[in-house]
Parts: sequence; C-alpha cells; structure tokens
Amino acid sequence: MIELYFKDVKKEKLEKIKDVKDGCWINIENAKEEDLEYVAKLTGLDMPDLDDVLDPYELPRIEREGENIIIFVRDAQEENKEDIYTSLLTLIVTPRYFFTISPSKNKIINSMIDKGISPSTTQRSKMLISILLLISKNFTKQIKKIRTSVFYQKKKIDDVESLDIVELIKNEEIVNQYISVLFPMRNVFEAIGSGGYVHLYSYDTDLLEDMIISIKQSADICSVSEKSIRSLRESYQAIFTNRLNKTIRLLTSFTIILTVPTIIASIYGMNIGLPFQENPLAFLFILALIFLISSVFFIIFYVNKWL
Repeated sequence: MIELYFKDVKKEKLEKIKDVKDGCWINIENAKEEDLEYVAKLTGLDMPDLDDVLDPYELPRIEREGENIIIFVRDAQEENKEDIYTSLLTLIVTPRYFFTISPSKNKIINSMIDKGISPSTTQRSKMLISILLLISKNFTKQIKKIRTSVFYQKKKIDDVESLDIVELIKNEEIVNQYISVLFPMRNVFEAIGSGGYVHLYSYDTDLLEDMIISIKQSADICSVSEKSIRSLRESYQAIFTNRLNKTIRLLTSFTIILTVPTIIASIYGMNIGLPFQENPLAFLFILALIFLISSVFFIIFYVNKWL
C-alpha cells in the first residue's frame, strides 16, 4: 500500500496528498514487487538495488546509489512471526523525496501518521534522524520490558518451574536477536552522524546527538541484559541439578532402607524350614525385626543427611 504525505515548515499537521510532489514523504507498507517498480521509477534506482527491501532477514546497513541514500534498519516488534523479533524498515533519501518501505506494518511509522506529527517532510535529514531516534527508543523500551521480566524471575528463583525456563529461553533469544542488529545499526547511525551520507544542518545537531546516544544506550542495555539472562540461566541449571541430586539421593536411600526388609520377607516366603516357623508369634517377631533394621538404617541416613 502506497501513501503520500506532505508537511512544510509552516504546517503543524501532516497532510495526506494524492499526487507526488517535491518534498513529500512516500510510505509503503506490506511492500510488493510492483511497489518496488514504482520506487525505481521515481528514484532512478535499478531493481537489483531494491531486492533486499523485501528480505525479512536483511541486516542494517547504509548504501549510496548515485544521489540516493538507501538505509536498512530493523525495528523491535512485540509480536513475532516465525521467531523473528525485529522487522525490516528501509529508508530511502533522494534529492526530491523521502521513502519509508516495510514488508509489513510498522508501528512507529503508523504512530507518526495517526498522530499527524512529524518533522517537515521537506527537511529530509531531520525526518530521517527523527525516525531513527524513535526506533532506538523503541528498542530501549522493549529491552526494559525484558529486564523487568528477568528481574521478576530472579525474585522467585527458589520456586523456579519449567515454564520459567521456557520464558527465559524466549527472552534470551529476543535479546540475542536485538544484539545482532543493534551493533550494525550503531555503525549506520554513526555513519549518518559523520555527515558523509546525508547533508546535516545546524538545527539537526541536538537531535543527531540524541539519536547516537540512544542507540548506544540500547546496545549497552541489551548487552547487560544478555549477561543477566545467561547468569540466571546458569543459576536455574544449578538449581535443577541440585533438585535432581536430592531426588536421586532420597530414592537411593529409601531403596537401601527397604532392601533388608525385602530380603527378610523373601527368605520367609520360601517353602523350607525356617526359624520360628512353629512359633505363633513368628509374624510379629519378623515385623519387629524389619522395623528395627529399617529404623537403624533410617537413623544412620538421617544423621548423615543422606535423606
């Protein structure tokens, strides 16, 4: 779906337009092959230059194709599809237009459109930096959610269950995917900040600094979270191993305690002459002997803390 928007410095709200004009913002979501042909026609880019726009696994990077700048970034998403926890967003800056292209719906772009608030579309460098800043803040927001979940799991570590392990593994996978895209994105942000790809203006300075600081913070928080999750996972492993050892030790102890009574009962179950077999109280004697021996073994195991 292709939508056109325009806003100059004199307007407060984003305006949806029908026809392409200089300085407009062209947003394409759920992009298809025919949409890329439309982009190629407006920008003069070759179709091979746009092939990666539809690749759901594409890593962040920045390219220059003539006067056009193509920026591949990824955005954190709450819902996962096929265990992918980040979505691709392609930004194309041309001398005349600003493009945002995504193979699915992007919450940040939709939020900007719904609120009708964005930088002037004619200020393409400011538009670019604003979107990248929102993306980095969204990563920070999602990472903090994971940190909160991990912190809660730490508080109930003594009562860990299998579902906690599943949740921890999921969080670890999300964090690992975030790390795999945040560090390339940091390089992209720094490349943009150097001014070598997009012409920057003096009024972009503060926004640019916020953008670079935000992506660095997101990457650092993600690294710290990954270490916390790994440490918690190792703690879980130690707890489960300890529980297993206790269970095995308990079962082994009771097996030994019951072995002697079982032997005695087996012997007196044989069809041969046995001591006390004529005594009317033989059954009680055998029970008492079994109880005595079992009690002795139980006391020994209890004193040595083998139970």
